[in-house]
Amino acid sequence: MRKQLATLTAGMLLLLSPAAAQDDDALSQWGKVTGDALVHFLPNAAPWSLSPDPSPIFNAFANDSPHKYISLVVHQLWWFDDAELSRQMADLQKEKAALNQEEEESLKEFQRVHGAEMAALRKAYQAETETLSREGADLAKQGKYAEAGAVMQKIKPFHYEPFDSLTASLDKRQQQIAERERQLTSRRRNVSFRIYTNRTPSTTAFAYPAKPIGALAGRVLYRQSYTLGTTDNAYSNLAIFLGPPGYQNPPAKIGHRELAVKCIVVWAWIQSRPDIILADEATARKVLQSMDYDGLSKLIEP
Repeated sequence: MRKQLATLTAGMLLLLSPAAAQDDDALSQWGKVTGDALVHFLPNAAPWSLSPDPSPIFNAFANDSPHKYISLVVHQLWWFDDAELSRQMADLQKEKAALNQEEEESLKEFQRVHGAEMAALRKAYQAETETLSREGADLAKQGKYAEAGAVMQKIKPFHYEPFDSLTASLDKRQQQIAERERQLTSRRRNVSFRIYTNRTPSTTAFAYPAKPIGALAGRVLYRQSYTLGTTDNAYSNLAIFLGPPGYQNPPAKIGHRELAVKCIVVWAWIQSRPDIILADEATARKVLQSMDYDGLSKLIEP
């Protein structure tokens, strides 16, 4: 679901009217310069036992409704290091590779022992199927649709019991490994550090309220937590706002927008598990604590 929320953010791309499209070059240049400046302030979370996701840093416009000042968002995903989980996933990958090798060898041995018999039976099956198909088609041409249907129902999928037994066993083991892999993957925890311009905690919090819970780095810290219909995952987001207290981005007609930074909100979006969410929150706070908010604030124009 966190990926769905990230996709939703990415999908709120700026829609320009024909008049505003004339200023595409200025918008693009402003977006590049401002976006690059924001990326510079994204934190390095490696000292707190997190590993960066290999995907590129996200950098795009993000307006969900017309406002006077355009919003940019940059973010980077980090994974919480988990030695035991990594070991289990590595062991599972080895098990998958071993099963693939076993499957290849089993099919080769099957072909050696049963290949000729299976090929002969398949050839006979195909001949019988062709005969039944012609018979059914002839009956249908004569308008004998019930009889044609009865004939066609005699055509069944080809089965060869030794092959079915072999593949059923292999398929079952593959499904078991896939389910274990799904369960392990669902236990991976991550945090996305995000920087928005011209947004506030309330205008980036979606349906769940972000409430002040104290201070961090000399600034008000906001928190948002929720569940999404499952007990396997826990979600918590932490935000710090930079800008005039009570700031609201003024509404504007489509196309009437200005290229300026009036406020900034920094988020840590955490996807974790109920048993460790508080520890992951504490780690995210340390990363947020390390960020250069004074430098970020210098991007804000009066």
